[in-house]
Amino acid sequence: MKTASRTIAVTLALLAMMAAGSNLAQAQKKAKPSSEPVAGSAQEETPNVAKLQAKADKAAAAIQASASEKQELVKAVRSKNEEQAKSLLLRNGFTEKQLEGARIELVDKTGGAGGAGGGNGGLSDITITIHVECCPLVINITIYF
Repeated sequence: MKTASRTIAVTLALLAMMAAGSNLAQAQKKAKPSSEPVAGSAQEETPNVAKLQAKADKAAAAIQASASEKQELVKAVRSKNEEQAKSLLLRNGFTEKQLEGARIELVDKTGGAGGAGGGNGGLSDITITIHVECCPLVINITIYF
């Protein structure tokens, strides 16, 4: 009989502790601020690639249309001058904030020929593409024939 009453007492104590723990957990959940991201905070950190790509397409078209800008970009790509390329992007529609933290990759598929200091073909034969990738943000500027 003593064993049975001890078992019942222990079982009741365990049930009471479980109920108290459950109530405590619910109270903490209600009192604790949500750990979910605040609206807009995560979106601001992740760039909108579609909008940036549209901006990149416009910038590429504007640079392609201007002989002086095109020549400057070709020189920047051939010399791997990321700062000069960034300056051109800023002048052609990008903002400092959009380029913040972005890696700029410069690719020359002309073999160094044509245009600014080249040999075969001229500057007018060179085509420019600007492609945006995420995450991390990479802006790939390619020149080719």
